[in-house]
Amino acid sequence: MRRLSPALLLLTLMFAASAHATTMVELSEEELTYVADLIVEAEVEVVESERGSGSVWINSVATLRLTRVLKGEGIEGDRVLVREWGGTINGETTRVQSSPAYSPGERVLVFLEADRSPDQMWRTLGMSQGKFTLVEEQDTGRDVLLPHVEPSQVAFDEAAVPLPAVRRYSDAVVNAVLEQTDAGFVPNYTRIPGLPQEKDDRFRADAEEAGQAVDPRWDVARAKMVSISQGGE
Repeated sequence: MRRLSPALLLLTLMFAASAHATTMVELSEEELTYVADLIVEAEVEVVESERGSGSVWINSVATLRLTRVLKGEGIEGDRVLVREWGGTINGETTRVQSSPAYSPGERVLVFLEADRSPDQMWRTLGMSQGKFTLVEEQDTGRDVLLPHVEPSQVAFDEAAVPLPAVRRYSDAVVNAVLEQTDAGFVPNYTRIPGLPQEKDDRFRADAEEAGQAVDPRWDVARAKMVSISQGGE
């Protein structure tokens, strides 16, 4: 397999970062909960790298075994495949800033959306924003949420992960997700770049049904974004 020269690889990674920078939109946890198709606690079983036919990009596909389903269709023990930008094949590595990385053996809380690809995989919602690593606090047995943990290509060593002095526990986030999902909570409507049109339409309709006074200026923003996505000015 042909390897990229260091200079070409650097250009490739710079292009990848710039090309996908616009997809990294800051989302609140309420928005993550509302937009996600599937919210689960899971264990990462396998992570494999792949390259599409004729493509320079390397992706990773993580197999997640579900241990708890908070939102969406699925049951404990089900497995889902999550594809993300970045990976390593034969010593060649692609990295994309803000793209989440999974490690075998890692326990996670993830907000996922269905990928529109023909192979029906999933992707992490909001890039790295939708993935949290779970690490057990030894004194209490509670799981601490960590948003950024260095990935490992070998078995994930949870005991080796340092915990911050100020800790955020997963049970608080899980309870909030369950409460919002059960109550049908709708966050304040905004036009989220990259959100499929049918989801945006549902978001707008749900917000209005919930009694929100949706700012009419969003109609102009929505029309502009649709025009841009269709190649307009």
